[in-house]
Amino acid sequence: MKRISLLLGFVILAILLSACSVDNMELSKNIVAPKNINLPIEGRYLVEEFKISPVSAMTEEEAEIYIGKEALFHEDVVILGDNYCYEPNFKIKNVKANEYLIYQYKTNPELLNITDEEIQVVSVSGERQFFNDFIKLSDNTILVNIDGVFFYLRKTNDDVQIDKAELYSTTQEITLKAADSEKEISLDSAILLGLKSFKLDSGNSGLENWSYRTIFIRSVDKNIVSIQEMENILLPRMTGFWKVEVEREEKDGKVNDKIKAYPVNRSADISIKVRDEEIFRTEMEQISTSSTIKNILFLGNNYISIENIHYRNKGQRYLEFYPVDNINEGTPIKISDIMGEAGKEALLEGFNMEILSNNKESKKGLINFIPKEDSFGLFRRNGLWTLKGRVNYIKNGDYVYEDFNIPAIPSQEIISYDELYIPWKEIKARRPDALDAFVSPNEDIAIILTRNEILIYPIEENAIGKEPIGKVQLNPGEKIIMAEWAIGRYPQIWEKEFVKEAN
Repeated sequence: MKRISLLLGFVILAILLSACSVDNMELSKNIVAPKNINLPIEGRYLVEEFKISPVSAMTEEEAEIYIGKEALFHEDVVILGDNYCYEPNFKIKNVKANEYLIYQYKTNPELLNITDEEIQVVSVSGERQFFNDFIKLSDNTILVNIDGVFFYLRKTNDDVQIDKAELYSTTQEITLKAADSEKEISLDSAILLGLKSFKLDSGNSGLENWSYRTIFIRSVDKNIVSIQEMENILLPRMTGFWKVEVEREEKDGKVNDKIKAYPVNRSADISIKVRDEEIFRTEMEQISTSSTIKNILFLGNNYISIENIHYRNKGQRYLEFYPVDNINEGTPIKISDIMGEAGKEALLEGFNMEILSNNKESKKGLINFIPKEDSFGLFRRNGLWTLKGRVNYIKNGDYVYEDFNIPAIPSQEIISYDELYIPWKEIKARRPDALDAFVSPNEDIAIILTRNEILIYPIEENAIGKEPIGKVQLNPGEKIIMAEWAIGRYPQIWEKEFVKEAN
């Protein structure tokens, strides 16, 4: 009887389930899993003490001002003193304390009373903009570096439930509501342009050489408020600002170029000794030597594209692509490493279309070569970054190379923003002498390059304005290798950093 009753129960249940209406089925599709709000750092914190590092850009009196300021970590906002990050993204990494602190901040764990071999670092960033790194010392204590000063924050409250009224209320005179209002009232755009110009080496070699500089341009409400310049490249990254330089050495009849990339808060040639052992080597010691000169083609948040010229042999010119963090270490990365199999297929497609189809000797079987996956780079064309591949081979006893277009769009991992709100043909119609162009994500200004100058135009009614609002003189043959935009509250932050590094 029990078995019969159980079987009867299953039959009734099946009938009831089959009788569910379509509306009920559709309702079940609308049920969404709850949002994960287990943040690596959350709650309210208070700045209690600080320690000044050897590279501090802040005086003790300036650091004292931070004592007593509050920090808030919430899924919708992170607030630290007078700064905030709306809709933050949290990333966690476990690193060796010794290496991280020495490399990133040019200090050691002993100064900060850190005894653990590994520490947890939580990186907070907004949309395309880095906010700050926080070292999690315990569940209740975190450490943050601001302008070379380490501030200790202690948790005061776990309750971070804030309503919309509080989210848009005034906090240290900087609020999210004010930020939204500012976007509606005024448009603030800034761009960092990395430029290179060709010249012959003034030394004994007489070889190709390039000089690099960075131009900072900022506009508010389509009016230029700042145009500044500095030597070498100032690169904005998700981990903060870096400097990129190319240094040429002439020794024993050899000429070598070395690319140096390092955070701005760390000198390129300072050694630090910890426990009587040099553990922080200079850039000169870290970079491997080779008989090459190097030409930077593109520089972005995460990657650098270069032309490596082996002049001491027979002038081979190779295209190479590296992570910025490892410019001088290891081998070039493959296109499939950052664009998958689709990138590899596009490289082969471009090679077959432009090289094999146009090379008579290859059709006769006299040349047998295929493109290498790590032989590609980025070049400017019609206001956009484009991918090109290169094949190197020997012809009539000489080293030669041929470039070909790769029919693929660079991934967002390579370039965060590369869009022309104004079509290239309209730019050329307005300025027939235009060689390159960039348009702000705010769609308020356009940067146009001619042979002799950079012109900044306002964008009026979806078109380029009649007259430029700013100009920058170009050196002969100068080209763009980097273009990074900042909008919202970040132009002011970038300008402050640029002025500090330029002076």
